Amino acid sequence: MYYVLKGHMFEDEVQSMIQLFFINKSFSVSECIVNDGMCVVSTYKDNCCIADIYDNGVFCFSEREKTHNDDIKEIKRCIKISLYKVFKNITGFEMPWGILTGVRPCKRVHDMQKEGHKSDFIKKTLKEGYFVSDKKISLVMEVAENEKKVLSENNKNKVSVYIGIPFCVSKCLYCSFTSYTVGQYKNKIDDYLKALYKEMEFVSKYIKNKEIESIYVGGGTPTSLSEIQLENLMKNINLFFNKPKEFTVEAGRPDTITKDKLKILKEYGVLRISINPQTMNDKTLELIGRNHTVKQFIDIFEMARSIGHKHINTDVILGLPYEGENETVNTFKQLEKLSPESITVHTLAVKRGSRLKEVFNNYKMTDYSTMEKMIDISSRYAEKLKMKPYYMYKQKNMVGNFENVGYCKDNCQCAYNIQIMEERHSVFAVGAGASTKLCIPEENRVERIFNVKSVEDYINRIDEMISRKADGFSEFESSEGNKGYFWR
Repeated sequence: MYYVLKGHMFEDEVQSMIQLFFINKSFSVSECIVNDGMCVVSTYKDNCCIADIYDNGVFCFSEREKTHNDDIKEIKRCIKISLYKVFKNITGFEMPWGILTGVRPCKRVHDMQKEGHKSDFIKKTLKEGYFVSDKKISLVMEVAENEKKVLSENNKNKVSVYIGIPFCVSKCLYCSFTSYTVGQYKNKIDDYLKALYKEMEFVSKYIKNKEIESIYVGGGTPTSLSEIQLENLMKNINLFFNKPKEFTVEAGRPDTITKDKLKILKEYGVLRISINPQTMNDKTLELIGRNHTVKQFIDIFEMARSIGHKHINTDVILGLPYEGENETVNTFKQLEKLSPESITVHTLAVKRGSRLKEVFNNYKMTDYSTMEKMIDISSRYAEKLKMKPYYMYKQKNMVGNFENVGYCKDNCQCAYNIQIMEERHSVFAVGAGASTKLCIPEENRVERIFNVKSVEDYINRIDEMISRKADGFSEFESSEGNKGYFWR
């Protein structure tokens, strides 16, 4: 696939539409129409966006969309519509989210609500202006409504803290997160934690007068630490940060969890843990490199219950290789028996940096129609468990351009998940690969401060990471409207 730009340079918009319809296919820009392969020409001229499609140099057909004004956002929207129409004609597919390709579809709803628009106007805009399907409009409106309680309680004095533990016992087939195997990095973990505590202490001084809504310990898999290391981590969190309203630790891999670790988490005030099977089918678990069985997951889940963990989340992934409707039903039937407080349903995304991306062609993947049925199955079972969708997000290269949805029982939503998606309050993040977000909601603006991803770089450059934060905090504090943010 090739693309040509005429009269504009909005390359991202063109690429996003190509990726939407031709997932994991290669594409490149060209200065002219090519004679070898498919080529789309995207033109902006006289308030009109035109998409012309060519096959081996031969013109096939064209689509166009008139802009309502000269606003850049409007031009980008119409460029995407013209491309959407032309690709829909080629493939015969209508994407469930239309031209909405951003990570945060709910954010668009919240923005329109903030502008004073009512539900009917928002639904009409999503349907006619972005080609979103009725089913997805209903979903995004419901999630946006369920997010309101958490978002409505935001204020400048409320923040969250993210603590990254980038270690795991092995790397799963689909994983692209900053994650390093404990076996390979065994001799560096203590040095990493020492650097982490130094950064935690620095951040704590800036937010000592803040109300911490959430502390979220993620990774990697935090429970891949030894009992001693995990207990020291919990001690330092309690030492440096005010007691949070919500305290989550990802105990994602059942093969990293022991009774002692569960007791440590309970003793130090962890209120929510995530134990993730991803699937309840042993064949798939072996294929994706999870190194545990369904029975082991069930045993660990029940052990956590017996120790007193009252809020357990489970993650599942729809669309894993060779899985279909039957495997999905089996997964949710077994989860139904365990009755977790929340379930996060992910749609497989084939990401750069994952082993799956490298060997993608070796596996039979889920098609669009099957994925749609699997999502419907997950929704029905969530309803049976008396759960409602409370947050959602999208990713690039998702099978069928679907979405990830978090479901929960009443009063069991994870506030951190909502805040990180909707970007309505600041999140102070520490650890390798962590990204701090300083939010100015009244300006719809977010300032980011990034840490290096490599464990070695993080250890060796921890003073630089702290200096980055000091500079970022100082710049944020001195910007208009934020004076006294840290010291009020």
